[in-house]
Amino acid sequence: MKKTIFCDAHIHLSHSKEPHFGENEQYFCVSSCHSQEEFEFFSGASLTRALSLSCAFPFGSGVPPLGSPRSSASLPTGSATATYPCAFISYGIHPQIVTSYFIKNNFSSMLSLLESLCLSRKIIAIGECGFDFFTPDYKASAREQEIVFNEELSLAKKYNLPLVLHLRKSIEKIFTYSKELKKLPAVVFHSFPGTLREAESLKNHGVNAYFSFGKPILNGKKSAIDCLKNLPLENILLETDAPYQTLKGESETFPQDIKRVYEKACQLRNMSLEEFSEALYRNFLAAYSVRTFTASL
Repeated sequence: MKKTIFCDAHIHLSHSKEPHFGENEQYFCVSSCHSQEEFEFFSGASLTRALSLSCAFPFGSGVPPLGSPRSSASLPTGSATATYPCAFISYGIHPQIVTSYFIKNNFSSMLSLLESLCLSRKIIAIGECGFDFFTPDYKASAREQEIVFNEELSLAKKYNLPLVLHLRKSIEKIFTYSKELKKLPAVVFHSFPGTLREAESLKNHGVNAYFSFGKPILNGKKSAIDCLKNLPLENILLETDAPYQTLKGESETFPQDIKRVYEKACQLRNMSLEEFSEALYRNFLAAYSVRTFTASL
């Protein structure tokens, strides 16, 4: 029986519960890291729970061109119906941690680590990175955020890697970078905060943009729903941002919540889950430059 593929374009697996999916479901994700400790969670140096990560595909074939860290341990599920996740790793400096103190004391070492990961092809994208002006304190570090982002953008161009963008109360800022962003293989707008018009404008500027949406579409966020309904299908991705992106009354988000996001997106697009999941699987592979898996799904 053909598997249903759920692709999670942005998650924090090192802080989330283990993914659990049925025997006829397959889960792919890009897990964001923001420290050496988080990255080592995936490399096995400080692995606190067993995960089967990228390059250990449960199908047995179709290795992507970029080698990613992995653990050979199998996922403890206690259920014969569960399958293993296939997790690719991104690494970036989150704008919320950027301050003058950070620039002075931590930036150089984190940037060196990021470049080493790019050089060794141990990450599949740079991010999440970008700008966050949500609070007065975050906005006060706008100049420092720009310094950090320019360096990450430079590395993305140098190593021809996709960029995963975090933009909160700062969507207008990214338009000043459109000429540089169009030089990248892809730009993934994590939990895209803009309007349909802004999304179309980014595309018209020549950016190879993928717009990712999560649980806010379950909560009736009008701009996200408008984008999801009207953007070309080939520019759409979905995500959980687990464990952080929660709805009212929830304490956390789980990786398997991606199925709820898919169900809502299918309703909005008036598509079957089979047709929609196949399309987003192709988008996921294209956005992150992953070669198609040859095993039967």
